[in-house]
Amino acid sequence: MAHIVTCIYCKHKFDRDKYPFVAVANRRYAHQECGMTEDQKKSKEVQDKEELDEYIKKLFKMSYVDARIQKQIKQYVEEYQFTYSGIRKALIYFYEIKGNSIQKSNGGIGIVPYVYRNAYNYYLALW
Repeated sequence: MAHIVTCIYCKHKFDRDKYPFVAVANRRYAHQECGMTEDQKKSKEVQDKEELDEYIKKLFKMSYVDARIQKQIKQYVEEYQFTYSGIRKALIYFYEIKGNSIQKSNGGIGIVPYVYRNAYNYYLALW
């Protein structure tokens, strides 16, 4: 008897008796390759977030990333669809490459939306 299921990631139907699969939730399945890809994306995102936090702590000489900056990061990721690594690179571009002063930041990263595209173009040209 065939157990035909639909992969929740790629939406293709497959027989879970014939192909390797992962159970994502109760009665929800995915191809093993699709499931691993999603896990890898999440782990990369977590790593990028940690690298951003470490850079911000080093930049502002803090022991933790305060709530204001966390809120800004969340806003940039949700509203502007910026990535954590993109935010970090924008900060590196603005402060280290362009040599701007951290004192004008007022303890926040509000400059990111204004320099994100320029930083993107800069790193694209380097690549």
